[in-house]
Amino acid sequence: MSESGQTDSERRQIRRKQRTLHKTIEESASNIEDATKSAFDDRRTENNEIFDKVFYAREAALDGENMALIASKASKQANKLVSVSRYDVDKVIKNLRKKVVDDKGNFDWGALGAAVGTCFNTVPRVFFMNGPVGEARVQKVVKEKKKRVRVDEEAEEENPDEILTQKKDKNGLSGMEDIISSVNKTLKKTVDKRRKVKETKKIEGEESACLVKLVVNPKSFTQTAENVLALSFDIKKGGSQVSKSAKTGLPIAQARTTLGGASSVTPMSKQSVLSLNMAQWRDLVKYYKVDEGDGVEHRKNKRAKT
Repeated sequence: MSESGQTDSERRQIRRKQRTLHKTIEESASNIEDATKSAFDDRRTENNEIFDKVFYAREAALDGENMALIASKASKQANKLVSVSRYDVDKVIKNLRKKVVDDKGNFDWGALGAAVGTCFNTVPRVFFMNGPVGEARVQKVVKEKKKRVRVDEEAEEENPDEILTQKKDKNGLSGMEDIISSVNKTLKKTVDKRRKVKETKKIEGEESACLVKLVVNPKSFTQTAENVLALSFDIKKGGSQVSKSAKTGLPIAQARTTLGGASSVTPMSKQSVLSLNMAQWRDLVKYYKVDEGDGVEHRKNKRAKT
C-alpha cells in the first residue's frame, strides 16, 4: 500500500469502475462489432485509463477479463469486414455460355484457356494415377505375416514311436459319470424305501421320489446344478424319467426298472428347458423343506465354491 500510495478505498473504487466497464462492454456488444461506430475505441481507451491506476493482482485480473472481452468483440468486427464473393453453379454456367459459346453452340475452350491461364504459374500437365502410359503397372506383392514360433532350446524332442496311446479304464468313471451314477442309485434307494413302507402299511401310491428333494442340495447351489444335469443325462440314457404326480401334481422322478421295463430300453423323450438361479434355489430349499440326506449326498473336496 505504502509503495503504490493507494488506499483500500481507492482500490475499491478502481474495481467498481472495472466491473461497470465490463457490464457496459457486454451491453454494447453490437456497437463494438460495428466498424462504422466508435464504441470499440471508446471502450478500449476507457479500459487503458483505468489500467494506468492498477498496481495489484486483484485489479489486474479484472483488467484482463475486460481486455479479453474487448478482443473477442473486435475479432467479430474484423470478420464482418471481410467479404468473399460467392458463386453458384447455375450462375457460373450461364456466364460461361455468354462468353465462350459461339453462335453454333460450340464451346470455345481456347478462349477459356486464354482467359484463365494468367491465374496459373505453370504449364498445363496431365498426370496418370498409375504412372506413365508406356510403362507396365507393377503389382504390389503383399507379404504374409508369419507367426513367430518360440523355440525352446532345452525342450526334448519327442519320438512318435515312443508315444503311448492311453485307453480309458473301464472301471474308472469321469466326474459327471460318477454324479449320474450317484443320482441313479439315490433314486432307486428312495423308491425302494417307499415301496417297503407301502408294503408294510398296505397302502397304495406311486413308486417315485420327489424330484426337488432328489436333486436339490441344501448346502450347495453348484452341486444342485450338477445333479440336475446328471439326472438329464440319466433320463437320456433311459435310466430314469420325470413326470407330474397324478395325486399331487408335483414333479416326481421314477427309475426305469421300477416301471416294469428294462433300464437299457430308451423311451421316447421330450426336451424341457429349466431355469434355475440362486434365489430360486433358496426358495426350493425353504418351501420343500429340503434337508441334507433327503437326496443325493453332498460331495466333499469340491473346487467350486458352494
